[in-house]
Amino acid sequence: MKFFNEFVYSKHWGVRIFRHVLFWSTDMISYLVVISANAEITKATVIILLLIMPLAVLVTYFIIYYIIPSYARDRNQIKLVINVLAALVFIGVGIRYYRFFIVYPLIDPTRALPPHVWGIGPIVGEIFAWMSVICMAIAIKVMKNKTELQQQHERLLEEKKAAELAFLKAQMHPHFLFNTLNTLYSHAIQNTGKSEQIVLHLSNLLRFMLEECNQRLIPIEKEIKVIDDYIELEKLRHGSRLQIDCQVKVNGSPAYISPLLLLPFVENSCKHTLSSNRGIIPITVRIKTENNFVILFVENDLAQLDRNSSTNGMGIANVKKQLGLLYGKDFILDIKNNNGKYTVNLKVPVLKNDEQNTVHHY
Repeated sequence: MKFFNEFVYSKHWGVRIFRHVLFWSTDMISYLVVISANAEITKATVIILLLIMPLAVLVTYFIIYYIIPSYARDRNQIKLVINVLAALVFIGVGIRYYRFFIVYPLIDPTRALPPHVWGIGPIVGEIFAWMSVICMAIAIKVMKNKTELQQQHERLLEEKKAAELAFLKAQMHPHFLFNTLNTLYSHAIQNTGKSEQIVLHLSNLLRFMLEECNQRLIPIEKEIKVIDDYIELEKLRHGSRLQIDCQVKVNGSPAYISPLLLLPFVENSCKHTLSSNRGIIPITVRIKTENNFVILFVENDLAQLDRNSSTNGMGIANVKKQLGLLYGKDFILDIKNNNGKYTVNLKVPVLKNDEQNTVHHY
């Protein structure tokens, strides 16, 4: 299939010429096979067909490369009708004149003219005799152009979505970095002795943002690692007050996701509860791969400031946009505020290694 597509859509002049020669040669051979059922194929028959064929090729290319593009540019219906009528007259009268008054006398001088050579019926028959191959060539060209336009449109969409994803991720980087630096600053002021650990986890976060976030997809293990680093940073900052129960269950099959797809949900949970709730802050995080899906579950007590609000923050809004760009409608994101609990259920298709450059349908 790959070879076929490369052959059909190649722009190389040698391949293009070969495609056209192959098409017309196939048509000529098919015609000879059909007429061989009722008549003997002679050398003169082949020569006559070879001499007439260029006129059919000429009118076909006139339609494909002039009439159709001209109508597509200006949508002039009168001009279209005139051009089509000219092509039909050339087929019915021009090719017929060329056949009976130039080619036949040259190849077979003894051949008599048929009766009513200029009758309406014979002229219309001449037109229909050639229109089958001409229409086939036009149909192939139109379908090829449509496919190329569709592929070009898909490439443009792909580039546009990649640019949008890069912009969304660029928005999120300062967001995470600002929160993490605040943690480091706090411990440096208090001189708790935890600064070294904070710097270590911070360096892991920065390395992830610099090296991984410019990738379209990354192994899910790398996303889980950066979530672990973030959780450790928050634990260092808040101590025993923050109780995060994080459990990961990833099977052995490779799974790829977009960078920073899961982390914002964990970060959002910590940020809202720690900033507004007092006492112990319990947070539950579950990450697993199951039945060709990546599943994230996050649960925390509803933040006091959010009990009468549905705001999810900039990070979550960005991730929602990323999900739409990456998976279209092929994902589930269920965010609920029920009975004093804030829960997030996210389910996205697992992407394999060979899908890194062909992400799920947009």
